[in-house]
Amino acid sequence: MTKHGLLNDEWMVSYAAGALSEAKSLVVATHVAFHPELQEKVADAEAIGGGLLDEAEPIKMHAGALEDILQRIEVDEDIASPPPAPFESALPAPLRDYLGKELDELKWQFMGPGMKKVRLKKYTSGECLWLLRARGGTEMPLHDHRGTEFTLVLRGSYSVEGEQYTPGLMELAGPELKNHSPIIDEGEDCICLVVTDAPIRLHSVVGRMFQPFIGL
Repeated sequence: MTKHGLLNDEWMVSYAAGALSEAKSLVVATHVAFHPELQEKVADAEAIGGGLLDEAEPIKMHAGALEDILQRIEVDEDIASPPPAPFESALPAPLRDYLGKELDELKWQFMGPGMKKVRLKKYTSGECLWLLRARGGTEMPLHDHRGTEFTLVLRGSYSVEGEQYTPGLMELAGPELKNHSPIIDEGEDCICLVVTDAPIRLHSVVGRMFQPFIGL
């Protein structure tokens, strides 16, 4: 699913086709924004999809349909408010636009020793979109996964199983990965955008006691 921290072509095609959930689309779009080679793959996938649409049979429309659409556009333009002025940010555009503010302006909540989080959205599907911030040297609690966990590094870095993840790199951890315990590299705080589609399974008794309050 990943190679050297980059999502494979299957994810690029699914993203280009609009087949991903809102949370996964955001994390993939933010990941792609770090890597020109992935941007090219998405553009190629979109071009292929556009070619298939060009070959599709046209849909019959009722008489006057074009006039109706143009009239709606004119009405929408009349009532539409001007777009907000963009602000400068070091964040990739997809995440910058989603948050509307800088990472340091968010309300970070205690998650554990050396760790803070911001839960961005919890979906009825069970997916959870959140941000993790951890101090250098912090060892993440030992855990397994009931589903898939997408972790995209935005700042800093961490290491796990002999691999280092730096800004722009993505780790995918699924149920097959046991005893997952990343260690934050020394230096600046590591900040990650995370999507989980099922709750993680913490090993420690204390961790399981606090999990309902953490909400992950």
